[in-house]
Amino acid sequence: MVTVENLRSWTQPGAQDAAQATYASVRAALDRSPAVQAYQPEIFLQGSYANHTNTRGDSDVDIVVMMKSSFMPDTSRLTVPEIVRYNAAHSSATTTVGGLRQAVTAALNAYYGSDRVHPRNKCIRVDKRNGYVDADVVPAQQYRLYESYPAYGQPRIIEGISIQPLSGSRIVNYPKEHIENGETKNRQCSNFYKPTVRQIKRLRRAAVDAGLVGKKDAPGYLLECLTYNAPTSYFTSDDSQRVVNVLSWLQSFSASELAATMRSCDDIHWLFKTDPGDHNEYPAYRTIKTLWDFL
Repeated sequence: MVTVENLRSWTQPGAQDAAQATYASVRAALDRSPAVQAYQPEIFLQGSYANHTNTRGDSDVDIVVMMKSSFMPDTSRLTVPEIVRYNAAHSSATTTVGGLRQAVTAALNAYYGSDRVHPRNKCIRVDKRNGYVDADVVPAQQYRLYESYPAYGQPRIIEGISIQPLSGSRIVNYPKEHIENGETKNRQCSNFYKPTVRQIKRLRRAAVDAGLVGKKDAPGYLLECLTYNAPTSYFTSDDSQRVVNVLSWLQSFSASELAATMRSCDDIHWLFKTDPGDHNEYPAYRTIKTLWDFL
């Protein structure tokens, strides 16, 4: 049984100290590596800790190492004359994400020891120790989605990251857009959007513990994006009422309506159509219904 006390306590974020210590430690490991620094990296958090939607029990941090010595362009939104201007001004890159990954792995091994560093398909995992959390270090290349390329003045771009897994297709996402949009939504909702995301994530975890929802159904990112789509007016100051408002609104959609309507938090991808998470609307629909009934 979910109580008002549960919903109130679930508004609180998980501890940040261990995540910040982990981020600082990984930065120190990478900053001391000339091989990594040759890629002109920008190192930043993504995911729930970056978005301040983490909950108690979130067990790892995602740290992006984005190379800026070269970038991956997307000119699909440009006109033909703009593409001609772009091609005249740029040449092919000579550095690769594969090389960056090798340099990052070597730097982490040198700093932590190879027993704590493990390759994963999209990242390099660094095992936690006391006072820290596990870190998923993601080598990536800057991705530029061009919205304009004028004859005079600066091009207008949306910055993302391009990840090349060890196996599978390249993945493009926009973590900075996600962060900025979440901050804007939170301000529009009088700072009640992010607490609501945490509440719904904790509700889902309680439903998993009760055996009502599968452990892999509706992960936190998906729930955050679904909540992001809810109307601003639903995020009231009442800790119980706003969860009721958001879930009542979500459960009114059919699976096909969810797929046709919901946007990712970056406002670039469609959550169930083009988001690189490859989410399926049918388990999401069933999870929403279960959470609504569980509430």
